[in-house]
Amino acid sequence: MLAACGEPEPGSATDPSSSSGGAGSGETTNAPTTDAPTTDAPTSTPDETGASTDSPTTAATTGATDATTDATTDATTATTDGTTGAVDCGDGSLGAGDHTVEVEHDGLKRTALVHIPASVDIVVPAPLVLNFHGFTSNSLQQSQFSAMNPKADAEGFIVAYPQGIDTSWNAGACCGNAMTQQIDDVGFVRKLVAALAAQLCIDDRRVYATGMSNGGFMSHRLACEAADIFAAVAPVSAVNGTEPCEPGRAVPVMMFNGTADILVAYNGGGNFNKSAPETFEEWADRDGCSDPSTPGKTAGQASCESHQVCDDGVAVSFCTFEGMGHCWPGQAVCPYGAASTDLSANDEMWAFFSEYTLP
Repeated sequence: MLAACGEPEPGSATDPSSSSGGAGSGETTNAPTTDAPTTDAPTSTPDETGASTDSPTTAATTGATDATTDATTDATTATTDGTTGAVDCGDGSLGAGDHTVEVEHDGLKRTALVHIPASVDIVVPAPLVLNFHGFTSNSLQQSQFSAMNPKADAEGFIVAYPQGIDTSWNAGACCGNAMTQQIDDVGFVRKLVAALAAQLCIDDRRVYATGMSNGGFMSHRLACEAADIFAAVAPVSAVNGTEPCEPGRAVPVMMFNGTADILVAYNGGGNFNKSAPETFEEWADRDGCSDPSTPGKTAGQASCESHQVCDDGVAVSFCTFEGMGHCWPGQAVCPYGAASTDLSANDEMWAFFSEYTLP
């Protein structure tokens, strides 16, 4: 496994990283019992700012309120069984603010933090972005590490941060207890999207996925296995670990990877044999792209490229950050290696997402 912030331990299972952050995700996750430890993290670890925080496992399971959370935050818990498939505008039971939403899947209580901007009209269908945490991290830490809420406020989309079992996702080749126990995380995500649509006015043609590290692997898996739900995906610091990957349609994909990533090596090897450029080209092949990759936006040490002539009018894009470690681009703090603020992943992926709806 990995210790807090994703540090590999000798003889442990292959896993990328987590991001550091605050404590407490709101509701108990009720992860399945396992003889293996959920994380080897200490009970208190420094976050990216150097402040002490609870370990990811504690944050995911205690239900404690994060001291840094705005006192005005609505911590309402909405419980629903949910159903699979697209749902029309919901009952409006969730208003602006931050909520913990709970669903049950495969006999397990699962949760997600949901941020609803005040700018969202509860009777007008809004886009939804699912943002997945890294291994040994949790939903609250991902909301802080990726800092996506301000972007959601500015652009008027709803963002949900699902919580993985034992702080992990079953994302094919990665990671932790969710992978080894073969947790049905794709099924959980389908039920979560339906549950949110039952309570919110979600535009079911504009649902997107992103995530960090293990959460990025999960985004790749959703593109492979839930292309009927997700209009586009944008994994961060990850490669595709899902085999076979046979989406039912061409899927728009935007990737963000650092060349100095020591956990998910840019050129492959180490924890994962597949490289980031190989994953990029595989998506181009899957999406029927017939053009060579062409350069796109550049800024500082960041450069993007894309295949634009692909089936169904989709594109496959890839942003490389020279010298960046295992990080979320645009954030000045990074748990492993040098950060990069040359381009903002939040800005770039939202511009990309905005170009696509489900067919």
